[in-house]
Amino acid sequence: MRDWTDEWDVTGQTIWTHIKRLILPAAIVLSLAVLAAIVLNGCGTIPINPVSFPPQELKIKVDGGTVEKDKDEVAKSMVISNPYLEFSRACRVNGDQAFITITSISSYDSTELWRDFKLIKIKGIKEIVIYLNSPGGAAFQGMSITDEMRVLKELGIKITVEGRGLIASAAIPVFLMADKRIATKSTIFLIHPAALSKWGFFTETLSDLQSQAKLITMLQESYAESVSEGSNLSKDRVLEMMKKDHWFTAQEAKEFGFIDEIQ
Repeated sequence: MRDWTDEWDVTGQTIWTHIKRLILPAAIVLSLAVLAAIVLNGCGTIPINPVSFPPQELKIKVDGGTVEKDKDEVAKSMVISNPYLEFSRACRVNGDQAFITITSISSYDSTELWRDFKLIKIKGIKEIVIYLNSPGGAAFQGMSITDEMRVLKELGIKITVEGRGLIASAAIPVFLMADKRIATKSTIFLIHPAALSKWGFFTETLSDLQSQAKLITMLQESYAESVSEGSNLSKDRVLEMMKKDHWFTAQEAKEFGFIDEIQ
């Protein structure tokens, strides 16, 4: 007897093979036809009728880099990049007071402080509170910050410094420049000799070394004068202290005239 089942299986496989051979070319032809239609017509998009919205009133006020808007008129948040009217990351303002944090003389760029002080003046802020906990930093950076504070004081803006932890090296003239100087009883102070840091390999002549010695002398004289003006110490006494690392406590600092109040 003839086995129709086996014959059907063979026939079915043959038919399916032919179908698969036809599907791929048909798909390619269809894709090419669609692509040609898009190219010939320019774009295959469906036109959308434009929707018009009634005009909205937008009120924007630029204030220290922030944007205030009338929430009844506009329900959308906005951010305006305005770096020339922004306080630095170290400065925060609350009402008529500005709060500045300094943890390193080198990390708080004097250009940032200059910009903060300019904005403080523009906004009419009359009081600055500085949190100071610093091991010091670059000498010229400290001198620049001290000078900026002096200029601001001459404008009638009151500056209070609250010392914490360590007040050392270039941070001491910054601390002494304030109108009111506060420190906790555990705060430590340090005065040390001026020094130059060098990297790499190079050749120096006698005149180079003499020039560097002159620079160090100028830095020590300027530092001693700044400390003397803000304390009970004479300039000669400060220069004597600078011959070696001189550590002293908050109580000693108060005796030197560094501190107005110990907390």
